[in-house]
Formats: sequence, C-alpha cells, structure tokens
Amino acid sequence: MTTAPLSSSSSTAAGSLLIEEFYSSKSLSPALLHSLLQRLLSHPRIHNGFIDILQLPSVQSALENMDEAKRDSLIATVKLFAFGTIQEYLELKEKNGDAVWTLTDAQLDKLRMLSVVSVARRGQIKSSEKTDVDMIPSDHAAANNNASLSIPYAHLAAELQITPVGTPFNDKDHMRQLEDVLIQCVYSNIIAGKLDQASKAFVVESHVALQDQQQLSSSSSLARMKQKEDGANKSTTTSITVHGSLL
Repeated sequence: MTTAPLSSSSSTAAGSLLIEEFYSSKSLSPALLHSLLQRLLSHPRIHNGFIDILQLPSVQSALENMDEAKRDSLIATVKLFAFGTIQEYLELKEKNGDAVWTLTDAQLDKLRMLSVVSVARRGQIKSSEKTDVDMIPSDHAAANNNASLSIPYAHLAAELQITPVGTPFNDKDHMRQLEDVLIQCVYSNIIAGKLDQASKAFVVESHVALQDQQQLSSSSSLARMKQKEDGANKSTTTSITVHGSLL
C-alpha cells in the first residue's frame, strides 16, 4: 500500500506542531528528545533554528541526563545541520562511526541541500578576504556593486559529495544531479540564486547573512521560526536563509 505524500500545507502544519513541542515543553526525557530531533532533522520544511533548539532549558536538562558519548553525538549531529556539510558528516563517520548519528536518506538529502548554504556562506567570507580563487564575485555582481557570488559547479559537486574524491567534475555524470539539488534549494527558499550553465557555476544572488554561534537568541529565533512555518504558504520570498538560526 502506497502512502500519498503530504501536501505543502499539511507539511507546514506538521512542522509547526513539531516546533511547538520543543517550544512548549517544560521537561524532556533523553528518549523523547532523541525522537523529536530525529523528526526535526527529517522534516522537509524546517531548515534552520537547530542550534536554538539546543539552547532551550528543557533540552539542556535532557542533555545533562545523557551519558557523555550520546550527548556529544547528538550535539555534533545537530551542529552539522546548523553549520556543516555532508562532506564533514562523511568524514566524521569515517573517523569514528559513533561521533554522529547515522542519517536516514531523507536527512542526507536535507543535509546536502543545507550544505549549499554552508558553502555559499564560507565562500563569501573567503571572497571578502580574497583568499579563495575558486569563489569569486560574479560579473553581474561586479557590474551592480552587490554581494552576488559565483560558485563553480566543480567545487559544489565535491563539497556535496556528488563527485567521488579524486574524480573530476564532468557534465555527463554530475551536472544533472547537482542542478537538481540546487533547484530544490531555490524552490525551498533556503537560498536565492540562479544556474549559470554557460559558466558552469551557481550564482548566489543574495547576501548570505552571517551570525556567530555565540550570538544566537533561542527565544526570539524560535518564535520567528514558528512564524515562518505558520506563514510559509503565504510567502514568496527567495532571500537566503542561513541554516543555524532563523534570520
């Protein structure tokens, strides 16, 4: 028997209810926290606020009641979705399989999308410091004096683990898969950009807003995250959202 996929409105409502479980809970057992986080990291419409969740008093209390290894693994996994990439996930699993959770296919797909934002954010930092020859301001950006950034397909494909280590990017084997991920990112409103097939690059059209991990505000960010979930179907915004804290 095949289960019909959730509609956009149903998915949004489910996401709002899930956020509310974290937001309203006064206490959480370690087992319940694990279950809620698994659902959070799998949800197709929640792309930010992960670090804010860790800062909630109920979550902090549950973490204190976990053994160190399980606590460290949980935190490392959540941080991957907040600031990391799928490449970092695979590296951690290779070094120590218990360092992070083993992700489901849905979670891997989501992390791959969020990795695009991490790459763009890091690229803008390096571009501003003029230390990264791979990521450069696009011609369009230079002409209009804005903050657009052109990220080569080859670089993105490597970071997203679309091209195996040591394998050069080629159009036949890798372009379609990479562009499918990028299109999904844009339609999910986690990044604003366009595909430049002529230059084989993804042009990030908006500034990736940066926020230091120590400056995150859990209460305000969670409230904004809930507001976004409640109004997701009404919004047509395509500006970049940094996964880690809702802006």
